[in-house]
Amino acid sequence: MNLLNKISRQIFWQIMSRPFVHFLVRRNYNFKLTPQSERFPKPPFLAVANHGTFFDPWLVGVYSNTPLAYMVNDDGFRGKSVSSWYLRNIGAIPKKKGASDFKAMKAALSTLNNGFPVFIFPEGQTTWDGQTQPLFKGLEKIVKKVQCPLVMIKFQGNFLSRPWWAKTIRKGRILITLKTVPAQQIATMSSDDIFDKLKDYITCNDIKDPVNQNVPFSGKDLAEGLELFTWICINCKREDTLNMSHDVITCSHCGSSWKIDGHCRLSAVSGSTQTEIVDLWDWSQMHKQEVINKINSNTEHLTKNDTATLWIENEEKVFQPQTTGILELTRNNLRFSTSSEKSVWDNAVIREYVIQKKDTFEFRDDKSSYRFTFNGHSAMKWVYYFRYLNNFQKCEEQGYY
Repeated sequence: MNLLNKISRQIFWQIMSRPFVHFLVRRNYNFKLTPQSERFPKPPFLAVANHGTFFDPWLVGVYSNTPLAYMVNDDGFRGKSVSSWYLRNIGAIPKKKGASDFKAMKAALSTLNNGFPVFIFPEGQTTWDGQTQPLFKGLEKIVKKVQCPLVMIKFQGNFLSRPWWAKTIRKGRILITLKTVPAQQIATMSSDDIFDKLKDYITCNDIKDPVNQNVPFSGKDLAEGLELFTWICINCKREDTLNMSHDVITCSHCGSSWKIDGHCRLSAVSGSTQTEIVDLWDWSQMHKQEVINKINSNTEHLTKNDTATLWIENEEKVFQPQTTGILELTRNNLRFSTSSEKSVWDNAVIREYVIQKKDTFEFRDDKSSYRFTFNGHSAMKWVYYFRYLNNFQKCEEQGYY
């Protein structure tokens, strides 16, 4: 990396990126460093954090005088969009979402060797339900190889300030705590010890955290957008029957309804006999268990959606809409059918299955990349089914992939 490139990135960081946080992000998010938080060390260093909301990189970046090379979803680099232009100018590192990416790790190593700090969210995406997701391993080997400081960053309240599916920002607060493991200490630690240390530090549950429960999170239309995540009724267990209006969730099949508050806590309005599910995290756990139970049963048909739109990636790496039909998952294959044609993928060839843009299910096979959108219904359930068809319970138990 030449001197001109370094100067260009520094100017862009100071003139574009940090003012963006000061004048725009601060208007919507109440965030601050905790008293026990440390300052960023002299670069290069590797920073890692739990990931609760889209703006996490900028919430931390405002405290760094040096441009941070964020590792971000490579979807933001597609085409000639404003986001692509911005990400390239701040030196962001593209990474495949929901998968290990050797090329991205190599770029991170090169960036550190060139004297810039690198910022990675080891979850690979924002948390779905407030709980830190299993982490992708590999970054502990990078920091060990470079022998640079490791900055561990813990957010509290970022998910509650704006869950990834939400249409509105909530009033509350976000605490940010930075803790540095010096390079001298890194040199004495094994890669496994480094990973365990950072995993233990950044892992949290934003909904269950007692520190957050003492803060009055509030907002308008708190249920709207939740249909992009939840798809199973708490009461009757039917799929894709949930409707959201303002702060209320209603099942169109059994008529049960619940109100959700700023802490993602649920209270029955009518019809429900469930008492053990008190918040969104509990509800998420119920979703997981229902999926696991169905997979473990003798049921051949697992789930379907009657209005799924297929998108296929073209040569320019841009997804183009194809047609709308029925998407169905069995324990052996994924089937997409229209009035005139039918496509079938063996479940064994489907990989890198992720959520994109809140409402899109994406996966790859040996030939191409595909996306499905569902006309306002949850794309999340498709990732859930594929995860637990592939023994995701083990990843959750150990806390990493």
